[in-house]
Amino acid sequence: MKKIDPVRYLRRDDKWYLGGGGNLVFAPPFPVWLDYPGFWDKAHYYNLEIEPVFTWTLLDEEGHEIPLRGSAPIWSPATRERMFHPAARNSSGMGITIRESAFCLPNGILGADLDIVTSARLSRVVHLVAWTAQASFPSRPSAWITNITPRRGGLAFTKNFPAGKGPVFRIRCGLELSPGADSHGIHGSEGEIIRPEWRFTPWSEKFHNSLPRESGLPAKEDDQIVYLAVHRRVRLSPGTDRKVSVLFSAASPTEDLRARYRPVSRRVSLSRRSGENWNTYFSSVPYVECSDEFLSRYYWYRWYGLKLNTIRGKTRNYHHPATCEGIGYFRAPISYSAPGHVLENRWNHDPLLAEGIISTFLDNQRDDGGFRGYIDPHYYRQEMFYHANWGMALRGLSAVHFHPRFLRDVYEGMRNYVAYFDRTRDREGSGLYDITNHYETGQEYMHRYLTVNPRADRKNWGEVFRLKGVDVTTYIYELKQFLAWLARAVLHDDRQSDRLEREAAKIKTAVLKSMWNPRSGMFFDVDPRSNRQTKIPAAVCFYPYMTDIVSTTHIHGLKHHLFSEREFWTPFPVPSSARTDDYFSDTPEWKGKRMNCPWNGRTWPMTNSHIADALGQCAVRFHDRDLRRRTAEFILKFIRMMFFDGDPGRPNCFEHYNPLTGSPSRYRGIDDYQHSWVNDLIMKYVAGIRPQYDRLIVDPFPFPVEYALIDNVLVRDFHVRVIREGRTFRVWIDGKEKGRQSLGREFCFPIRS
Repeated sequence: MKKIDPVRYLRRDDKWYLGGGGNLVFAPPFPVWLDYPGFWDKAHYYNLEIEPVFTWTLLDEEGHEIPLRGSAPIWSPATRERMFHPAARNSSGMGITIRESAFCLPNGILGADLDIVTSARLSRVVHLVAWTAQASFPSRPSAWITNITPRRGGLAFTKNFPAGKGPVFRIRCGLELSPGADSHGIHGSEGEIIRPEWRFTPWSEKFHNSLPRESGLPAKEDDQIVYLAVHRRVRLSPGTDRKVSVLFSAASPTEDLRARYRPVSRRVSLSRRSGENWNTYFSSVPYVECSDEFLSRYYWYRWYGLKLNTIRGKTRNYHHPATCEGIGYFRAPISYSAPGHVLENRWNHDPLLAEGIISTFLDNQRDDGGFRGYIDPHYYRQEMFYHANWGMALRGLSAVHFHPRFLRDVYEGMRNYVAYFDRTRDREGSGLYDITNHYETGQEYMHRYLTVNPRADRKNWGEVFRLKGVDVTTYIYELKQFLAWLARAVLHDDRQSDRLEREAAKIKTAVLKSMWNPRSGMFFDVDPRSNRQTKIPAAVCFYPYMTDIVSTTHIHGLKHHLFSEREFWTPFPVPSSARTDDYFSDTPEWKGKRMNCPWNGRTWPMTNSHIADALGQCAVRFHDRDLRRRTAEFILKFIRMMFFDGDPGRPNCFEHYNPLTGSPSRYRGIDDYQHSWVNDLIMKYVAGIRPQYDRLIVDPFPFPVEYALIDNVLVRDFHVRVIREGRTFRVWIDGKEKGRQSLGREFCFPIRS
C-alpha cells in the first residue's frame, strides 16, 4: 500500500494559512485581499502584525498595468498555488500566464515563486513590480517605519512596534526580487487607506521603463504611508518561461537579512524548499493511516496546526522553541494551553520543542513562583495568569523521552510554582485551591462563578471572588504527585518525595471529603466562605476522573451524568456546562450577548481532551469494557465535530462548537487553534501506545476501524509499530514482531531507564 504523503493529502481549496514553523506566518483571521497577487492581508512576526506584506503587478512595455484575474487556489501546508491570466480579452497581456506558488519558510521568508510564460509568437518585454505600503504613524501608538535602505536586489526597512510602557520592539524587513532587481522606489504619501491596486501608488503616473530613482520620503517623524517597490524587466520568448521570486523577509535587527537567501540554491525553487521543510517535519512524527478517513485526515492536519503555530527564534523573552495557542492574538506562549502542546509534541522524535515549551515558562517565571499567562516577545502583561495541568504534561513527556538532566532542571521551578499555590491559593491550608477571577481558568462566563459573586463575570483580573475549583485542585494534585515521583526516581531525595506525597494525599482527602457529593454522584466546586458545595454541574466536575482520586465508588456518577443526554451527552459532546444549567446556551451567548469565549454550554476541544483522558484512564484502571467502548465513541464524536459540514477533506479546529449542531465559532475567525490535544488521544487509545516510566503498554481501544497502521513511533529509543486489523492487533518493537493480540488485552514490555 502506498503511504500517505501528508502535504498532498491535506490539499484543499478553502484555506490560506502559510507558515514554516518559524517566527513569520501568514494567517489573517478575516482576509480581504486573497484574490490579489501576493500577500496583502496581515502576516505576523511572533504576535506582531505586519500589514500589508506585498503584492506584485505586471506592466506592459509602455508601463501600463496588465490587469490579472486569478484562478481558484490549491492550498497545502507548503504552498498556495494559483494561475493568473489577463483579466480582459483585449488586454496588452494577452497570451501571458503566470503561475504563483506562495510559501513561507522557517527562516522568516514569505514569498512567491512566479513562473511567467507567453503563448505569443514574438518576444516581448514586461515589467514585474513587487511593492508594499507600510503605515508609519510615529505620533500614534502604532508601528512606524525607519532606516529604509536600498540594496542590491531590493530594499530593507525597520518596523518599530511600541509596547505601552515597555521597550520598542524592532523588526528588520526586506523586500527583494530574485534573481535581482533593476530598479527600486521609495515614496511617502499622505492618506490612510491602503489598497493593493497599482493605480493608487505614487508610481502609476511616474513609471517609465523603471521606477524613479529619487526618494519621495519625507522626514521620518511625519505621519505617512510609505510605499516601497522593487522592479525587474522580464523578457519573454515564445516557448520559454521566466522564473522570478518575490521575497519578503523579517528578522531581528541583529540578523543579516541577506544571509537568509544565501543557503538556498537557485536550482531549487523556494516553494519546493517549503515542501521539503514540511516533508522533513512530517517524517519526524509517528506515521498513521486508518480505514476511518476522519481519524487519518485529522491526525495529519493536527501535526500541520502544531507546526504552523510554532516559534523558534531567540529574542528577549523567548530562548527556546515553543508552540503558540493559535493565530493572531493567540500567537504567543499561553500557559493554559501549553501542557496540551507538550502532550502532543512529546510524540515528535526530537523532544526539543516539548521541552522548550516548559522551559519558556520557567525562564519567564514570576518572582512569586506563578507562571505568566501570556508571554509577549519583548514585555510582560503583568495581570495575566492561567491555571494549567502541568503535572499531566510532565508525566507524559518523561514517559516518552526520559531525560534526567531536563527533569532536574525543571524541578525547582515547579516546586516554586506549587509553593505559590500553597501560599496564595490555599490560605486556609484546606488542600483545595482558589480561583479568583473567571479569566484565569481560561473558562470565562460560567454559572459556577456567579454562585460566589453575582458580578463574577466582570472584565477584571485580580481577586474578584474566591472559589475552590475542582479543575484547579486537580491540576495541583497531579503536579505534586509527579514532583514526588521526580524527587524519588531522579533526584533520589526520599525526604522531599515523602513530603510531596503527603501534600498530594492531603489534596486527595480534601477532594473526596469536600468536593464529592455522594447523593448527586458528582464532584463540585466549594465556596470557601461557607465550605459548602456550589452544586453547579460543569464539565470540569469530571476532571478528578483523570487521576487516582476516584475509585469504583465514583464510576456510577461518571456514567450517570456524563452519558445523560439531558445533561452532557449532546450530539456533539461535551458542553462546558450541563444542559440543565440555568445559564446554558448552545449558541455563544451569555446573558443575551454573543461573546468571544463563553463557557456556559459550548463544546470546547480543551474540555473534550480532558474528558477523553478521564474516560480512558478510568476504563483502564477499573477494567471497564463499557467505558472503553464509550471512550472510543466519544473520541470519534469529538474528532468528527471538527470538520466543515461533515466533509472529511475539510478539517478545522476552532475555539468552541455548538453542542447540538457541531457548528464552529467561525465568527471568531480563529481556525487552527491549538487549545487542546488530539493526536495524543489517537496515539494512546486508537494505537493503544501508552508508555509508563518503567514499561510500555500497547492496548488499543475498540474503535470501529477495519485497518490502522501506526509506525515510526519512538519511545525511549524503542521504535514501535502497531497494525490493527479488525478485532486484533500486532506489535513490533525495533523491527521484531512481538505477537498478535485481541482487542481488550494488552502487551506490556519492560523499559529500563
